[in-house]
Amino acid sequence: MINKKWQGLLAIMLTVMTLGLGGTQVVHAATTTTIPGKGKPSANATSVLGFYMNTGFSLQPEDQYVVVNKPTTLTTATGHTVLDAINVFANDYFQWYTSTDKGATWTTVNAGIKANLTVTPTTVGTTYYQQSFQYYSGLIPPILGTTTYYSRVAAVTAVPSPIPATKLDVTADSNYLYNNQSAATTTTVDATPTPVNATGHVTWSIDNTSLATIDSTTGVVTANTDGKSGKVTVIGTMTNDDGSTVSGQTVIEIGGGIDDQTVDEGKTATFNILGNFDADPTSVVWHKIDTAGNDTVVANGTSRSYTTPVTTAKNDKEKYYAVLTLGTGSKTDTITTNKATLNVNINRTPNVTFKTGVENLTDNAGNTDNAVTNITSGDTVKISGTITENNVNSKLYDGDLMLKVPANIKNTYLTIDGENQAYSVASVNGDTYIVASGLDFETEKTHTFSFKFDSMETKNLNFTADVEIQGYDSSGADLGIFKSGGITLGFIDGQLEATAHAVDFGTLTYDNVNQEITGNVVDGADLLSVTDNRRDKAAMSITLQQTTPFSNGSHNLAATLSYDNGEELLPLSGEAQVVASSANDSSVPSLGTTTGASLKLKLANAAIVPGSYSSTLVWTITDAPS
Repeated sequence: MINKKWQGLLAIMLTVMTLGLGGTQVVHAATTTTIPGKGKPSANATSVLGFYMNTGFSLQPEDQYVVVNKPTTLTTATGHTVLDAINVFANDYFQWYTSTDKGATWTTVNAGIKANLTVTPTTVGTTYYQQSFQYYSGLIPPILGTTTYYSRVAAVTAVPSPIPATKLDVTADSNYLYNNQSAATTTTVDATPTPVNATGHVTWSIDNTSLATIDSTTGVVTANTDGKSGKVTVIGTMTNDDGSTVSGQTVIEIGGGIDDQTVDEGKTATFNILGNFDADPTSVVWHKIDTAGNDTVVANGTSRSYTTPVTTAKNDKEKYYAVLTLGTGSKTDTITTNKATLNVNINRTPNVTFKTGVENLTDNAGNTDNAVTNITSGDTVKISGTITENNVNSKLYDGDLMLKVPANIKNTYLTIDGENQAYSVASVNGDTYIVASGLDFETEKTHTFSFKFDSMETKNLNFTADVEIQGYDSSGADLGIFKSGGITLGFIDGQLEATAHAVDFGTLTYDNVNQEITGNVVDGADLLSVTDNRRDKAAMSITLQQTTPFSNGSHNLAATLSYDNGEELLPLSGEAQVVASSANDSSVPSLGTTTGASLKLKLANAAIVPGSYSSTLVWTITDAPS
């Protein structure tokens, strides 16, 4: 039967405007039959994003189980290349064939000249069906002939009694459909019952028809072409012969081909072209549109993914899209995806760094950039440095400069960015701070500061001066305190102090006569501990004398006491003698373990009267002769 011309025009328009991603409708699970057909089954019509690469069946007839004397329908659909579809006067001419002897012979179904065929088995058993179609214009095939396309062989098995389904699994040939193409993209959902030979009938529904629609009979899902994105749930329901039902569902995403991406600043982002492809695009060109609207090509090849360079804040809200070329030679077309947005989580965490230094303006000899060790009362000290917010996108809006300083100071003077700066004094956990408010970090990322003071400290003191910023965002919210490394201030009293320590020689007997017995410092310290806090360290001499012999109060011990400097023994007497010295600009040393010095006692060969003996030594530190 030949359709009227207006019917043919409608058919070709439907072919052009309702394109699919490829795939085959499955009402019941089916394995590929080995039954020979009327003709060799043709290749399926394959497509990429709705663009058919070849003409053929886009929906194949499927195997079915049915109760004898009940009707069932075999369904097909065709797809055509764009070149075929240009011929608006051409039609699909269908013909169904049937075989009852496993394909040995095939007969024409007289009424089978439409895409779908309804059959009613009258006996138990399996009957095979195959459809063919030709595509041409006019009432008769061209003289030179035309291509005949054959479907797969479908088996319709009639059973004597109903077989109810207890479960239904639903899948989709593609779980992603495009919403931004001139031709609506489609896919087919498939239903597999348990058991596979269930005789029920499947119908289809969808939960959001604004995103996509579905043919309730064939399960063909068609996406919207309005750019609406989201996810739809497709529900398949098998109604058994007794009226009971089982259902299954699957989710299909509707979109423009590329999803927006969100990454943290400093990371890369990857955009992927979504959806299934029956054939790979021959070219994929990736574009970037920056925030100024400039469109540039960032990749050219065949890759369906693109990874950006490491992102920065300026990449936030850039857009990316891809242009795909399909087919080769004269059979080509292009598809453009949606423009996906790159959202960059901009790092706004403050990154405050400090460069600080300290100087004793009165006498800075022997000091380092971050430590002074010789501050005496009356010295002038300067703490200075720079404070930098390194993150240009930081939420740090302004801050208070807080400098922990010694309490015993006077004549203080603060400058910030070269200008004299007023400040307040605060006590925090018992420490004294000077506080200067209102440092602008929104427009000025670096600030310099200098704080001078005169010391009034007369005691030895080690002090850590901290430079801190109390930060705030633009709303005044507290961002916490940012601290520099410690600055060490060493205050000294300017004195030279020495402490002599007692020495014990233990219990001695005649066995120790003529032996050099080394004494042990009682508290484990040096013989003479010296602390030299003098600013001007003139040369000094240390003398030692034994002012009394060893005595138990009634008897003197016949013994010699010597000072061992590590190189020689210096016998001690009532005459002071030099045992050590220091040069100009050098500290007076401690004497003892640290220098290898000790005291040694030698008993003479004489009578020993038992008892506890002691002697007095005098250490004297004096200016060395010039």
